Amino acid sequence: MTDSGYPEGSGERATAGFAMLLLQLAASQAEIGPFARRERETPDVAARLYRAAAMRARIGNPRRA
Repeated sequence: MTDSGYPEGSGERATAGFAMLLLQLAASQAEIGPFARRERETPDVAARLYRAAAMRARIGNPRRA
């Protein structure tokens, strides 16, 4: 056992912290999760808009602006 001046497990915590930082950076670059821009559609919003457009097309209502 070597005495490096750091408590046991601190290397593991640093590695986990670095992994979390990289994950957050990747999410912000991809603009997903809490880093998504408001105008960007989520899959749920896109599906809801698709269903609404399909219903309008089915019943023949024009899209309202």
